[in-house]
Order: sequence, then C-alpha cells, then structure tokens
Amino acid sequence: MARKLFKVFIFLAIIGLAFYFAFNMVMVSLIHNKKEVSTPDVIGKNLYRAVEDLSREGFGLKLEGEETDQNVPAGTILRQNPPAAMTVREGKVIKVTISRGGEIIYVPDLVGQSIRSADISLRTSTLVMGEVTKKYSAVFDKDIILSQDIPAGTKVDKDSVVNLVVSDGQPPEGIVLMPKFINKNIQEVSEWSLQTGVNLNIKKGDSSEFKSDVIISQYPQPDMDITGFNSIDITVSQWQKEQ
Repeated sequence: MARKLFKVFIFLAIIGLAFYFAFNMVMVSLIHNKKEVSTPDVIGKNLYRAVEDLSREGFGLKLEGEETDQNVPAGTILRQNPPAAMTVREGKVIKVTISRGGEIIYVPDLVGQSIRSADISLRTSTLVMGEVTKKYSAVFDKDIILSQDIPAGTKVDKDSVVNLVVSDGQPPEGIVLMPKFINKNIQEVSEWSLQTGVNLNIKKGDSSEFKSDVIISQYPQPDMDITGFNSIDITVSQWQKEQ
C-alpha cells in the first residue's frame, strides 16, 4: 500500500513540474511577444491626468510615495520610474512619487459658505474646523458662515484649526440687529427706520463708485446688536458731478 502511494506521489509531482515549466514557457512567450514602447513623461501632471494618459497608452500606474514640496501643488507627480523616453515592454507599470504640497497653507475664504461647504474647503486645504459658535444674523441665512478667526489668505501651518461663527438665523422678537445698508437706496433705509423707530443721522458724501442716494457707509456695522439704540449713522452718496 505504501509503495502504491509513493508511486502516486511521484506521478503527481512529475505532472506538477511539467505544468510549472509549461506555464513559465507560455508566460515568457507572452512577455516577449509584447511590443517595445517608449515610456511617456508624466512628471508635472496631476495624478488623475497621469492615470488617464498612461491608461490610454497601455501602461499601468502605481503610487510609490508622497513627499512635501512647498513649490509643487499637492497631487502633482515629482518623479517616475522608469523615467520618460525609456524603452520597455508594453503594459509596464510606471511607479510615481507625488507632492503632498507645502507645509504652509493659505486659509480659504469661508464667509458666506454653508458649514458643509466650509468643512470641505478646510479639509481640501489640509486644515481643521475648530469651534463653531452660533450668532443671530440679519444678513445671512441660518447655518451660513459669518466670520472666521483666521482671516482668508493668511499663511498657516498644515492642520491648523480655524474657528467659525455661524448664523443662527433671524433674532427673536425684541432683539434688533443692524442690517447691511451698503449699496441700498435711502428710501429703503428710511422705511426700515419708520418700522423700527430707530432714527437716521444722515450725512452726504461724494463717491464715484455708487449711484446717487445710495448708502456708502454705516455705523454700527452689519449684525451688531442695536437694541435700545435711538439712532444710527449713515452716509448717502451725492449726485455725480460732471467733470
């Protein structure tokens, strides 16, 4: 019985070796039958564009690593292996290293965005949304960003935290917030004055940027609590003077 099992084992081993060598011969034949092509240059391209270009020309792409580079935008290819213009077999996989961008980040302008949109903008810029404070607003709808504690365009480190003030919508009865009057007609502002009982201290001012009888400045600023105020200051544009 043992001799029979040994013979079966030898027979299966011979078949396995024969299959292994036959498979290798087929694979070698397939590889050598592939035509030789020149590798394209993908350095300086973003990752998505490189994938499209390489795919179109029959190459594969493998992300080998990322490096910080202050001068190259995130997602841009810094190096490739094999290098461009090298002769290789068709179907070769090109290994690439991409930039993760610089460590110094510019804070995006979030005012006027929704919380969701602001979160996406911060994540895209490798920044973090911090504390979200809610405040009544006569200018912005509910859940819209009113202000940010780091001004837009400021240079900060990666993963810096940006705190936000978000609109909680119109205030309840009894609280009066200063509307945004800039670029509105004096008649519209006068109607608001009659409704709220807040008087207008009107000044005239020359302006080449505004039409006549339009508000060009105001105090207090928009969304300030003016409950209990007797009057506010506004400056109205005068008629344009002919040159």
